[in-house]
Amino acid sequence: MEIRIQGQKGRFALPRSRARVLASFFAPVFLCSCALAFLVPCAGAGVLTRSQMEEVNCSATKMQLFYYYLSPEKDEKVMKNIVTCKGVKNTITMPKWIEAAVPAMVSNKVWRDPAEGEISEAALWQTPVSIIYEFLELTKKTFPREAMGAEISPGLLIKEYSDIRIRFQMSLDRLYRAKRFDSMNGRGRPLLASFNLILKEMESISDAISSADRERYAEAVTAIAVISQDAFVVLFRAPRVYSPPGGISKAQQAVYTAATMLGIILVFLSVRLFFIMNEEKTDKMVADYSTKVDKWTNDFSRQFINIRVHYLVFIPAGVFALIGLLTFSLPAFMFLTALGMAVGLRTPAFVLQTMKLRRGLKIDAQLMDGLILLSNSLRSGLDVVQGFEMVSKDLLPPIADEFGLVIKNYQLGTPFERALGVMEERVTSKMLSYMIRAIVLQRQMGGNLTKVFERIVIDIREESKLEEKTKAMTAQQRIQSIVVGIMPWIMLGVMFMFQPAVMIKFYSSPLGAGVFVGCAIWIAIGMKVVSSMGKIKV
Repeated sequence: MEIRIQGQKGRFALPRSRARVLASFFAPVFLCSCALAFLVPCAGAGVLTRSQMEEVNCSATKMQLFYYYLSPEKDEKVMKNIVTCKGVKNTITMPKWIEAAVPAMVSNKVWRDPAEGEISEAALWQTPVSIIYEFLELTKKTFPREAMGAEISPGLLIKEYSDIRIRFQMSLDRLYRAKRFDSMNGRGRPLLASFNLILKEMESISDAISSADRERYAEAVTAIAVISQDAFVVLFRAPRVYSPPGGISKAQQAVYTAATMLGIILVFLSVRLFFIMNEEKTDKMVADYSTKVDKWTNDFSRQFINIRVHYLVFIPAGVFALIGLLTFSLPAFMFLTALGMAVGLRTPAFVLQTMKLRRGLKIDAQLMDGLILLSNSLRSGLDVVQGFEMVSKDLLPPIADEFGLVIKNYQLGTPFERALGVMEERVTSKMLSYMIRAIVLQRQMGGNLTKVFERIVIDIREESKLEEKTKAMTAQQRIQSIVVGIMPWIMLGVMFMFQPAVMIKFYSSPLGAGVFVGCAIWIAIGMKVVSSMGKIKV
């Protein structure tokens, strides 16, 4: 068979066997030409500057010394070697700890390989060092000939670079799996950290060659050379040893605790002395407090709630004071006690407002049934007062209590309109206010209350549907406001659990107290802003 190639001037016929020979010859040539054309931007001399080449040469020499330091037998030149780096001659003497530690590292077999057998601790460290040296020697091939290089393009060495990176990563994996963190007489961790940085730069070299980025390649090679020299310097530095902070004795702790308790007692006595010396102001403060307590007690009783207001004031203050006492810090105790008193004085009003709103919501939920019952009673010939009495008997609290109280006040001589006004003051309910105003207008001017009640019932149904819809639409904002308010305190509690001494020391200082107050204020502002974004008035 023949392969026919048709050109512009005629046809040429080649045997299939000859076509195969030509294809097998020209295909590799074509691929190599494409590869060379792709790698041309990264080829040639001048990839590294003179200073960068000096860094590579210096690093290669030091890595060679590093490798021989870990050998069981050492030459005298290794013990004391003259190294020329960047035109400066330096005499490098092997650290004394290496001579004492290497025999034990050589005899300590820490790794077993199926192909290599048992590997000593010293050999595990020699492997990555030798690979770094191999990498630096490979990089020297890219130097110009006048710098003892071969002027080979880095792109032509991409396979060798990739192989070196893989073997270097495997050598580091062995060290990590063998848990040689405290090896090298306590220098294992900083050396591994340096080797990890070198591994990242090796990955950058592969990316730089693939993208034909000469500048990035030069930077990565220089970084590896510099980091390698830093790793070599680690051998000559004393290892970093963790020393726990010195503790205090039990006697000192007892004295400190006694002094703290004495300080707290003195604070109490000084506060007591202050009140005695300012008796008039103290009496006025007590009188104002008693007036507030009486008012709060009356307001709670109007909501059909029997509670001792003193508990609402002193329980938060006592809890905060106890927390401050447990910190064993006088500033923290004073700050938390004052904060607890401030919170305690505002707790009754907050609880009262919350209970009033909840009671109003419950009455709103029952108001539709009450209006239907009132409307039916009016249709049957009863008046409004008798209808209120039916509601107080047939329905459940709290609407039964409110309507029953209106009837009792009316029976005791209070005008019915006034009794309704008092109920409107007690209960926070918009629809209840509409009903009361309709009744008052009907008693003053006349009108059909049955139709008014029916219209209010329809409005309540529509409003309840709209409120449910808005609650569903704003659920995310409400949850976010809760998260914004709760998460910082949860994190604070977690930090106290893990670092109680540090947290107590910080928040006992003036700076810590200021940070606490500032954070609390901003958290409250954040909760208010986020919650207001989800509020829709219906």
